[in-house]
Amino acid sequence: MKFVIRAGGIGTRLWPYSRQSKPKQFHAMAGEQTMLQDAVCRIEPIAALGDIWVSTGVQMAGLVGEQLPALPAEQLIVEPALRNTGPAVGLECALLEARYPGCVVASLGSDHYIGRGEEFCRLLQVADEALKAHPDYLFTLGVVPTRGETGYGYIRRGEVLEEVAGQPVYKVEAFTEKPDAATAAEYVENGQYLWNSNMFVWKAATVLELFARFEPEMHEGLMRIQAVVGTAEEAAVIAREYPALKAVAVDNAIIERAEKVATIEANIDWGDIGSWAALTDVLPADDTGNLLSGEVVTVDVANSTVYGRASKVVALIGVEDLVVVDTEDALLICKKDEAQRVKEVLKRLRGEDKYRKYI
Repeated sequence: MKFVIRAGGIGTRLWPYSRQSKPKQFHAMAGEQTMLQDAVCRIEPIAALGDIWVSTGVQMAGLVGEQLPALPAEQLIVEPALRNTGPAVGLECALLEARYPGCVVASLGSDHYIGRGEEFCRLLQVADEALKAHPDYLFTLGVVPTRGETGYGYIRRGEVLEEVAGQPVYKVEAFTEKPDAATAAEYVENGQYLWNSNMFVWKAATVLELFARFEPEMHEGLMRIQAVVGTAEEAAVIAREYPALKAVAVDNAIIERAEKVATIEANIDWGDIGSWAALTDVLPADDTGNLLSGEVVTVDVANSTVYGRASKVVALIGVEDLVVVDTEDALLICKKDEAQRVKEVLKRLRGEDKYRKYI
């Protein structure tokens, strides 16, 4: 099995920590290592270095090299433009299928928190084993929900497809979009719904066949790339073809349209580190509900998320339900329940030349 860590996203909801020049996966959000480093370390018990690949944007390739110095340069998949996860997955499958015909690929995120790494690795091996009996299926890890979360998509599981070492593997009946609070609560109560983690195990050839069926123009571009893998033309053809591929999420491009999709229930203490307000749903807060990082001093402060720096003290007195993020050149302060409005700040920054350097 080949492992691809997808590290090409920008993570704008975590501004000003996450920037175009250094997105969130290159920061230490939950410990001393960056999220990208955590993603690689997590799979090392089952993945040899030669089987680990990282997919990222051209502007972030240098950061990957800095943070993963042991990763061979040829195992870095560089996307020359931001085209969403559909083209990114298509590119990784085209390249790996050309190099390793018939290969199985675990396509994993770089911005997740996973508290139970050993169980996570076991489930990836379960998916790999299930593929041997069902090679034309797409397998995804469906996280057992712990609350009625409105920020995640859901998977409705159906009948058992296979049982591997006592672990049931279910057919997927449907994917659902992010629900409202009442619907999310119903999903948890129902017991048939799982959080969509966007972590997959599949055969690269199967994915490419689905692109041919559902996104034929994209498939044609991917085949032009695949035809020159390993030649002197490879980099030039990727640079020409990839930016022209349709910008679409892999879920919309193929996964939600495929008939043969299966899911494995994952109880792995998982969370998507996607916004400041949601961090305390994923990372442990202290007894007063505060999540603090860096040099932070608090007096009568509750339910606040504060990310400071090692070189500067941030002090808060008598406040609650705040988000405070202090970086070298930008400071964000907002009510926790208003944190999603950071996108409005970014819109303002993009609208004026003097502010664009802060994006």
